[in-house]
Amino acid sequence: MNASFFAQSSVPALYVPVRTQTPRNTALSVGQLLDVELGLYLLSQLLPTAPPDALPTLIGNKSLSLPDRPAWTSKQQKYLKRGQLLLGHCLQPATWNSLIERYATETTLHSAYDVSRDRSRFGQKTVGFSRNRLAVLRKMLA
Repeated sequence: MNASFFAQSSVPALYVPVRTQTPRNTALSVGQLLDVELGLYLLSQLLPTAPPDALPTLIGNKSLSLPDRPAWTSKQQKYLKRGQLLLGHCLQPATWNSLIERYATETTLHSAYDVSRDRSRFGQKTVGFSRNRLAVLRKMLA
């Protein structure tokens, strides 16, 4: 192999230039968007007054002892069990909070929920597009 073919550099081989900070791609994937909206839908059905960051506690505890927990119907208990299956990968609060943060800060007209800036509450949007998606989420848990 011809050594002159490779560019010669006066910089030592161990030197690695510092990369400039580039913003990371913070857009949610389709799967992550589905996870967030399914989680928010589950919260809205089981603990409507809970903040969006309550999901890991909701799906992670087998013996849930939340003060706001009402007596759930059999349909709500079914929702919880299906939610635990479908959202089990969101049990870590840091994982779920990262998804919620990205969901809340993305400027999209297609999201089904509004999340408050301080992440203390969320609510369903009233746009026609999101209502159709909420029907799909309802069917996923049913």
